[in-house]
Amino acid sequence: MFELDSEMAAKLRERRARKNITLGSAACEIGISAKTLGMIENEQLLSVRKTVYKKLVDWLVNEKVYKEG
Repeated sequence: MFELDSEMAAKLRERRARKNITLGSAACEIGISAKTLGMIENEQLLSVRKTVYKKLVDWLVNEKVYKEG
């Protein structure tokens, strides 16, 4: 499991705000559920699997778009 800190949550919220997109749209782009993203942004979920962590980092750094499938 990969630990998330408040800085990561803040970066996710900031990125979503800059893109002016909803939680659901951001979750779809990242490739995770809206519930998971909401819990991460609200710092209620503090550790995630490697695959989720990688998707979050890719979205923040590379602006990579995933298709939910």
